[in-house]
Formats: sequence, C-alpha cells, structure tokens
Amino acid sequence: MKKFWKWLDEDFEETILMIFLVIMACVMLWQIIMRYFFKASMSWPEEFCRYLFVFSGFLSIGYCIRREKMLKVDILLGFFPEGLKKAVDLIGRIVTLVFFAYLTYYAYFATMNSKAGGMKSSAMGWPMWIIYGSVFVGSAIGVVREIQDLYRWFKKNTKKEEAKSC
Repeated sequence: MKKFWKWLDEDFEETILMIFLVIMACVMLWQIIMRYFFKASMSWPEEFCRYLFVFSGFLSIGYCIRREKMLKVDILLGFFPEGLKKAVDLIGRIVTLVFFAYLTYYAYFATMNSKAGGMKSSAMGWPMWIIYGSVFVGSAIGVVREIQDLYRWFKKNTKKEEAKSC
C-alpha cells in the first residue's frame, strides 16, 4: 500500500498524461490510416483527441506544481535580501493556492450547470459536463498539490532555521 501512495504522490499526473498522449497518437494514427488507405474518414477522432488534450492541459497543473515547474518571474528576487525572498515566495504560493481554490469552486458550478443543461458534443455525443469537469478536476488537483507544496516549503524552511540556530 505504501508503494501505491508513493506512486500517487510522485507519478500520478505524469502517468495519466503519458497514457493520454499514447492514446491520442494511436487514435490519430488510426484516423490517418483510415483516411488515406481506406478512404473512410471517421468523424470522432479529432474531437476525442481535442478533449484528451484539454484534459491533459488541466491535469498538467498538478504535475507542474509537484515538479516545481510553475511559471515565475524570479529575476527580481535576486535583488532582494534573503528574508524578503522567502516572504515573496510564500506569498506567491499562497496566491496560487487561493487562485486554484477559486477556480475549483466555480468550475464545480459550471460543471453542474452543464450537466443540468444536458448539452452533448457534436461528433461523439458525450455529455459536455465531462469536458467542463476537466477544469474542476485539474484545479482540484492543483489545490491538493499546492497544499503539499506549502507543507514541503514550510518543512524545508523550518529545517534551515533549525540548522542556523544550532
């Protein structure tokens, strides 16, 4: 069970993103083969790959936070004293958490409104709430990952302060 939690913590998003990429490549390859060799184009592969791409974009939020690959303008931080650097870094992490919490909250309502509306996608006939749900799922994972990131940040900085005081 410990292996599962370690995988969930470290590789969950990456694994899902790789699976989505392989599925998209296979589906589009099949579409190309059908179109050029059998002269029978299918209507659903482009829409399917587009939706997987959207899901991939929102799932990559958690991946980027976990791997500390979020976009930052840190060139100015080099001019600040060490204490101010930490404060600005912490404020940035908290703002990120608040943003994803806000996005999660409103994405939930957008998803539920879409579900109540009963819209379906044009080619595959999928309920559109599944597509809108990608925003909710991605931002919720972003909230969880940002909380983990803040925990690690405090743990790391507390250890540094303890080492300095000794």
